[in-house]
Amino acid sequence: MVVVFLNVSSLKSQSNDAEAALYNIGFGAVFSTVGAILNKKPEDDLGKIIKKSLWQGALGGYITFESKRMLRAAQQQHKWEYVWAAKLANAMGTSVKENAALNRDFWEKWHLNIGFNRLEFTTKDNFSVHYKIMPVAFVFAVDALARHRFEWKKSWQTGEFVFSHKKNNYPIASAYPGIILYTRNFIDEITSDHAVFSTAVHEIVHLYQSNDFSVMNTYVHKTLKKGASKSKPHKWVHKYLYPEFHYLILRPAYLLESKNIQNYYDNFFEHEAGYYSGTLYRGN
Repeated sequence: MVVVFLNVSSLKSQSNDAEAALYNIGFGAVFSTVGAILNKKPEDDLGKIIKKSLWQGALGGYITFESKRMLRAAQQQHKWEYVWAAKLANAMGTSVKENAALNRDFWEKWHLNIGFNRLEFTTKDNFSVHYKIMPVAFVFAVDALARHRFEWKKSWQTGEFVFSHKKNNYPIASAYPGIILYTRNFIDEITSDHAVFSTAVHEIVHLYQSNDFSVMNTYVHKTLKKGASKSKPHKWVHKYLYPEFHYLILRPAYLLESKNIQNYYDNFFEHEAGYYSGTLYRGN
């Protein structure tokens, strides 16, 4: 289903904001509804579940689209505060989609990801805050911390975990689960504001793409919750870890998009990152 959706979206490749908005809205509506059906209780009315998840998922998708447009504004106006505004908006859009997929009202639960840290805010009944670790992002962060330099300033500016390495034969920047990795000479020597912002935005969009796919983690919610009710270890895992099963779909989808392409930006994910960051026609 994901491959079909991306192939259909690639026909236009988000060449303008209308197409970009339709992609994000459609993605939110379709994949939130799949989750809502999987998480449906036996007594729930299927028609009502589908109707509610479609509009809530679409709403989350639209907010996600606006978060990516905020990143473009940050790149165009060279304002780091816009990057933080985009991060909060993206968290809001992702939260709305996850609520839709779990058959909650769109405002019931919110979350914010920073590196491998996930903060969850419950607003239904009594307000509460809960902390979880994202294990895949945690492994990447620990590995990066052991082998690379942590960039405090860039991390503060972007709200993401940023590292740098000395391997100048690598791309100037790459995104991995929960982190962004730059080459050292780019961090230390670059003087162009345009290059700094466009490269940062390009990689942050890749992190947002991971957030897009995270709605698919709700597809195993019933199974995980059932396991948590049967044993203390399962309960602990369910309470303190946020399993990132979506990478089992996201990574293969990226690799499939990279097969038999003639141009770097023929890959849907790279095209989207290039569209919002202004790197589309200069290479990366």
